[in-house]
Amino acid sequence: MLTKEEATALLGGARKELPLSPQTPEEILEAMKAASSNYYREAIATNCHTFIEFTGLMNEYIKICERNLKQRGIDFTKSSVHCPGEPKLSIEDWELQYINDKLRCIFPELQLVEAEETND
Repeated sequence: MLTKEEATALLGGARKELPLSPQTPEEILEAMKAASSNYYREAIATNCHTFIEFTGLMNEYIKICERNLKQRGIDFTKSSVHCPGEPKLSIEDWELQYINDKLRCIFPELQLVEAEETND
C-alpha cells in the first residue's frame, strides 16, 4: 500500500491553489500553470494516456503565451478569434510540430493543417 506522500508524488504533486482573481497577463499565466498542473494531477489518475496528453497541449499553449508576452508584448488574453483586430500569437515551427505530435497521439486520424503566418 502506498503512503500518502507516495500517492501524492505519483499524482504529480500536491494540488496547487489558483489565485482568486488574476488580473494581469502575468498573474493569469501563473493561474494557467497551476490549473494545468492540477489537470495533470487528476488526468494521470484516469490511467488514460491520450487524456493525459492534453496536459502537453495546455503547457505548450502556456509557453507560447508566455513567449509572445515577453518577446512581442502580446496580451494573449485578447489574441483569439473572438477578439478581431487584436494581435495574434506567433507560433514557432518547433511549437507547431509539438502540438501536431500531441494531436496525432490523441486523434491518430486527424488531418492536420499548417498554421498561417501570425505575425502582424
